[in-house]
Amino acid sequence: MSNPNNKHYDLVIVGGGIVGLAHALAAASRGLGVAVFERHPKPCGASARNFGMLWPIGQPPGKIRERALCSMKTWQQLFTEAGVWNDPCGSLLLARHPDELAVLEEFFTTAGERGYDCDLLSPQEVTTSFPATRSAAPLGGLLSRQETLVEPEQALARITSFLEESFAVEFYFDTEVLTADAPLVETSRGRFTADRVLVCSGADFETLFPDVFKESGIIRCKLQMMQTSPQPPGWKLGAMITDSLAFRSYPVLQKCESYSPMQERILRNHEDLDRLGITVFAAQNSKGEIIAGDSHHYAANPPLEDDPGIDGKISEYLHAMLEIPRPEISTRWSAVYPAHPHRSELVEDATDSARIALVCGGNGMTTAFGLAQEVVEDWY
Repeated sequence: MSNPNNKHYDLVIVGGGIVGLAHALAAASRGLGVAVFERHPKPCGASARNFGMLWPIGQPPGKIRERALCSMKTWQQLFTEAGVWNDPCGSLLLARHPDELAVLEEFFTTAGERGYDCDLLSPQEVTTSFPATRSAAPLGGLLSRQETLVEPEQALARITSFLEESFAVEFYFDTEVLTADAPLVETSRGRFTADRVLVCSGADFETLFPDVFKESGIIRCKLQMMQTSPQPPGWKLGAMITDSLAFRSYPVLQKCESYSPMQERILRNHEDLDRLGITVFAAQNSKGEIIAGDSHHYAANPPLEDDPGIDGKISEYLHAMLEIPRPEISTRWSAVYPAHPHRSELVEDATDSARIALVCGGNGMTTAFGLAQEVVEDWY
């Protein structure tokens, strides 16, 4: 099938998730003519099926954290200019055991000088500001102000409209890219031409340049999540909340001298959760619903069927951590994202005119805009 309009672009981007949109913004901001091709009627992969947590505190110090902070600046612009809903509620790392508190206290002693905007809260400060934690008898908590919540589907839709209206980016939804050997780009809608092609295909490693993906060592990670019905009017969680089951994985905390005793206890007491890669976060969206999860199953091809046992373990741990007025789960889902044993991103030249750019590790919402600026500046 030929392209009746003879459309030519400076850059074609394959994938309309957050990584594709971030690169479209970075390229269009430089005056390039950009088109984005998305095989589904709207993005429906991990970009649309996550917490919506913008989470700088969980990023490794150095390049990745700087990338996250750079992304946050772009998000701030999009909150205003694109109308992306956001809640700058911050994050609360909860301490319910003395070894958890020791790690948070040690981190806090140098946090300010390293650029972390946070406070160490007493038990009373935690329960006063975040009443849902009362039943967990917290010993304290670390409140970080740099984290912000968005709603993924709304954010993707608003950014797409913003790119169309403000930068004349053209979107082709429900359109699969079959080959991307620029200048020729063959799609299910016909042939287009482009100077360059950027593949931001999420967890699809087979359609375009499968040999490059195979040689890279990239794999997939499947997560399971859930959501409650809306909580009573006026009831607020107050922050995005997690505890050591999750924050033990943060590199900045792993460097604390007090880290090892905490990690040893968690592995001893929660071997089953560790084996399933379960970490428990809770966030409250604009409708008052509590989003909770998640799990991590790393494999070349994770199982298609969801495991109800994983959902049960997440729910049990969540209810021990937080007292939620309406805890009944109304919706459950899963998603798959790219992962790599050693790399935070996959940026590879597939040909002289085609490049792959993916975020690995489930941090696309937090780091994609910073990565996109690096990729586009390097390429143009």
